[in-house]
Amino acid sequence: MRLNSTTSIWGRDPAMDQEKLSEQVPMYMLIIVSLAIAIVVNLSINYVFPRLVKVRDIEHDFRDFLLSLGQAITLSTFLVNFMKNMTGRFRPCFYDMCGWNYDVVWDGVTDLCSDSDGDDEGRKSFPSGHSSFAWSVMGVLTLYLLGRARLTSAEQSSSSLQEGIRTFKLFFCFLPCLGAAWVAITRSTDNRHHYSDIVAGSVIGAAAACLAYNHNYGSIYSWEMAGLPWETIHERRKAKVDDVVSSSQIEEGAANGGAYRRNDQSH
Repeated sequence: MRLNSTTSIWGRDPAMDQEKLSEQVPMYMLIIVSLAIAIVVNLSINYVFPRLVKVRDIEHDFRDFLLSLGQAITLSTFLVNFMKNMTGRFRPCFYDMCGWNYDVVWDGVTDLCSDSDGDDEGRKSFPSGHSSFAWSVMGVLTLYLLGRARLTSAEQSSSSLQEGIRTFKLFFCFLPCLGAAWVAITRSTDNRHHYSDIVAGSVIGAAAACLAYNHNYGSIYSWEMAGLPWETIHERRKAKVDDVVSSSQIEEGAANGGAYRRNDQSH
């Protein structure tokens, strides 16, 4: 604040003067737990559920699921780190994180941070990496569950019982999104990110999940393609075409054979 032509008073920005709290979800824990949940769910659907209930046997499913996870994480992480280094936005707990020297009267220019690592990390608020990672992994898992269950495709039963079961399955499919939302919210309550950082990170992660999933799997809105990897879709379509061609050749051969027999009888 400028008092006169020769005197100014410098104060700390309240938006960066929050207390540095311990993280409820450290990054290493987020990576391990989220990936473990996603992989265990996929393996259970492919190898455990078929022994208990009727589940579609889908070729290349585990491989393409891992590809979707890897692509979503890679894309979102690249964008987040690029934007963090480009924007350099201060975290809400910047002063506490960088070890700000409160005993020295700030002149508005001198860097009073005593922790160089904290100073660097405190300038990477936008966007939220935790939110992006959580939504990229849980977003892929949600889309995978929706595709497997075919809940958003056109062909559905209209009975009350089936609709009730469908509603329960729909809620179950979106549970990963609730987990991702909770992780994102903790970044605000831990004083590590502003709300706009969290929203931006969540959007990046969700968008990366959609792009990665649709790159490897068919549309969740199609009864025929929902939950199927593109390679499986192409193989099944090719098999149908081959069956049609084979049937046509058999019918044509039978017709030609009948014609030959009639010609022989006429002679």
